[in-house]
Amino acid sequence: MILRIRPAAVYSALTLILSIWSQQSLASSSCSFTGGGSETFTFPSPISVPRDNTASMTPLSNWIAGAAASNIYSCTSDNNTKVGIGIKFPTLAQAGTYSEGGTTYKVFNTGLAGVGIVYGFRTYSAGPHCADNGGINGWSGWLTGSGNIPYSYAYCYSIESTSSTYGAQLQARLIKTGKIVAGTMPAFTLSYTALDTDGNYSTAVGSKNYLVSSVNLQALGCTADGAQVILDAAKKADFASATSIRTKPFQFTLRNCPAGMNSIKYQLDPIGTIISATDGTFQNATGTNMAKGVGLRITNEANTAPIRFGDSSYVVSDYSSASGNSSIPIKMNVSYYRTGTAAQVTAGKVMGTAQLTLFYL
Repeated sequence: MILRIRPAAVYSALTLILSIWSQQSLASSSCSFTGGGSETFTFPSPISVPRDNTASMTPLSNWIAGAAASNIYSCTSDNNTKVGIGIKFPTLAQAGTYSEGGTTYKVFNTGLAGVGIVYGFRTYSAGPHCADNGGINGWSGWLTGSGNIPYSYAYCYSIESTSSTYGAQLQARLIKTGKIVAGTMPAFTLSYTALDTDGNYSTAVGSKNYLVSSVNLQALGCTADGAQVILDAAKKADFASATSIRTKPFQFTLRNCPAGMNSIKYQLDPIGTIISATDGTFQNATGTNMAKGVGLRITNEANTAPIRFGDSSYVVSDYSSASGNSSIPIKMNVSYYRTGTAAQVTAGKVMGTAQLTLFYL
């Protein structure tokens, strides 16, 4: 009896071991990379921007859409395996947010001050069980990139041996994040794909890189010509009944102003001591043979109001944003200005210099 029982006991033990091994069978998948090495987003270059414009979170380019690649990964999987595609979020510093069409994007710095980038992506999954458990068989909707860890939206949940394919498409747009200094935005890697198996991301099979090419940024502006003004001679007696005399017109001239700027503004400042910024008056230069009690006053083209020093709100009204201008005059008037009483005026030369500062917005 003992000899007949032992084989049965051994057989029973072996059966138990086989049963346990079957319950612990592992999920598995076999994938290949068929997506090519990289894709480059090439923005128009150069991009011209007004030199002094400080507006932020406004577009610098149109959207550039990449290829709708539906076969970056091909997989065969079984035994309850979740397989999908992941998109690596940029590790670039965030500059803010940009909203368009009801969607808010994170704006990432590009390496050139004032220039940021936003991007969106959609993923593709196709296979017998890709629509199960809330998945998608086909293209997902457009998503936005955020954070700094991979994110997977498309996966297929295989409860039996099956084949599936995975893909992605990206789109990107350059965004102005602040005042831009002319220069070159360097090329960089925006994102790349990873294979997601049961929540584990890996590029070991292969990865498609999404690159951004370099872009030149140019600052828009005009060239400017000054003017030398010679006032007519005056006598001390001429100041007896007037504080401003011998008014004479002059002009600055802007040349080769390109199209594309929103506006041009200017500010006038004397190189010397200001008497009254709101009245546009400043002192005569000092030195040998210089008159005393007399300064200079600058007024508008019609000579009806002073040019306020330090005021940058003056607009070059003749500038055309649509076509640009080959030449634009900025007309003013200058006159002698009595700084005290007529008795305090002494003979001599009167000289002064004023500087025009332009703001291209």
